[in-house]
Amino acid sequence: MLDLFTIFSKGGIVLWCFQSTSQIFTPSVNALIRSVILQERTGNNSFDHNALTLKYKLDNEFELVFVVAYQKILQLSYVDKFLNDIHLEFRDKYKNDLQNGRHFQVR
Repeated sequence: MLDLFTIFSKGGIVLWCFQSTSQIFTPSVNALIRSVILQERTGNNSFDHNALTLKYKLDNEFELVFVVAYQKILQLSYVDKFLNDIHLEFRDKYKNDLQNGRHFQVR
């Protein structure tokens, strides 16, 4: 079960977020940003923090980050495919808005 799924820009704008528990994920996502994204250590698409595993996918063209968080003890084999599929769908659906820098437009 996924605990968190979020899409945000590298500039820090949260474009979409789903949280299935009341757990606070801010420290884990901030640790991912500090330890991986800002230091450009993106060779691996997985990051462990406390009891969570965070898998992420970067979109360098539009400077987006897709993150899934789940309990470290779980072995979820579908997460990589989920991230790839969501990444492609999101890009296809919002490509024009992303190219024009319209992150805040309400639909």
